[in-house]
Amino acid sequence: MTRRLVLATANRHKVVELQAALAAADVALTVVAAKEVGPAPVIAEDQDSFVAHAALKAHGIGDWLAARGEPGDTLVLADDSGVCIDALDGAPGVGSAIYGGPQADDAANNARMIAELAARGLERSPCHYVCVLALRRVDAGPLPARGAAQAEQGLVLFEARWAGEIRRDRRGDGGFGYDPHVWISGESGEATVAELPAAEKAVLSHRGQAVAQLVAYLRGGMDRGHVTQ
Repeated sequence: MTRRLVLATANRHKVVELQAALAAADVALTVVAAKEVGPAPVIAEDQDSFVAHAALKAHGIGDWLAARGEPGDTLVLADDSGVCIDALDGAPGVGSAIYGGPQADDAANNARMIAELAARGLERSPCHYVCVLALRRVDAGPLPARGAAQAEQGLVLFEARWAGEIRRDRRGDGGFGYDPHVWISGESGEATVAELPAAEKAVLSHRGQAVAQLVAYLRGGMDRGHVTQ
């Protein structure tokens, strides 16, 4: 039976994305969402950093799986991400998903972002996306830190950033969240993240970079037997 990697998310897109990345790298893990295993607990995200949120979710789902009798060598992966805007002192940051209110959608979040920039008399500001991935074993056994990975709190962490400029003007229909308002420069000129082809975004984005670090880590571990022991 192929070893499992359980994602602490209900987002099916993330499951498909990671399974494709692992398959392309010839890493033999079966990726499933926590909700496919059972009624997963809801982890309160009430901390002040991306690392802390990713760690909370990894430990919460890992402990829940352990109590259910999941094999100890099953891997758990949690993530947290958001956008930090210089002119807003790093906001919305860890509150990116609820910037417009506890039940906010993308439109409400973007509306508040635009209002906050307007209140400061600004049309634009430098910004950056952040993604943190936290990996642990269900039995909380040690995982080696190597390459880009950082060992912390019984986890291995992968962090990536993607710089851009957020503007009140929006363009593009792709992506989600703040993507229509985040502009980047490339070989073909300026574009918003919402205008990028999905394959290009997957390579360039903060999440794409963090996943690439994770895949390299798992591939190296599988090759040398560290992660699979």
